[in-house]
Amino acid sequence: MKPEPNHTNHEYAILFQQGDEQALSFFYQEFHAALSLYAFRWVENRAIAEEIASDAFIKTWKMHWKLDNYYAIRAYLYKTVLRDSQRARRQEQKKAALSRDTLLCSNVNADTPIDQLLRAETYRIIHKALEELSPGARRVLTMHFIEGKTTSEIATELKLSPSTIKTQKAKGLESLRKKLLRHSMILFSLLANGFFPFL
Repeated sequence: MKPEPNHTNHEYAILFQQGDEQALSFFYQEFHAALSLYAFRWVENRAIAEEIASDAFIKTWKMHWKLDNYYAIRAYLYKTVLRDSQRARRQEQKKAALSRDTLLCSNVNADTPIDQLLRAETYRIIHKALEELSPGARRVLTMHFIEGKTTSEIATELKLSPSTIKTQKAKGLESLRKKLLRHSMILFSLLANGFFPFL
């Protein structure tokens, strides 16, 4: 229904309060485009913005008997659009965050069974190889590579000379290299010969 052109804004507001649909049509034509633009600045989606603006008229119409002037109706419309736009934006942000988390989880869990097996077996082999080193070499390598301490820090803590620490580290690394090489060759042989038929 097209509004009558001879009514003033104040008269339309009175008619709106009384539940006159012609007055509703007037306010729709008066504000819908502006409200859609206002919503768009929040949600950045034209279809959603227009839907929020349209819904604002429905919600405002339900409260028509409380709104007795042009400015009160306008304020209620903008307040409704602002609230609904902010809610829609939060929902979109949550969806985006959930999508990112899902993508990250899918990337983390994208390992094949063989990837997971090799990672677990590598950890086990390194731990076992460290356990087979002499106590001194094991302690030095653990302090250096796991605890992140420097040669001088290790020497001070163990009350040994830096040269002794360097010697133990070099011997430990050489022994560890040989042990890891042996274990990796065994693992490769098992994989090559189909030892893991479930993969």
